[in-house]
Amino acid sequence: MALMTITVQEIHCASCEHTIRSALGRLDGVQSVRPDAVRNEVRVCYDVTEIDEAGLRRRLAEVGYEPVG
Repeated sequence: MALMTITVQEIHCASCEHTIRSALGRLDGVQSVRPDAVRNEVRVCYDVTEIDEAGLRRRLAEVGYEPVG
């Protein structure tokens, strides 16, 4: 398992957090998702044999939350 923190633009509220949690949580290999609207960050615990960082970032962008960096 790997743990990473992705900085994301424009997480405004609990609804944004829910959207991110749902979108990433449905991906194979994702163990947990903890979005934080105050810090504009998403912490993800995932299995590197099933998904990679690029896949996580791509999914965030697909649901409207652009990763920074």
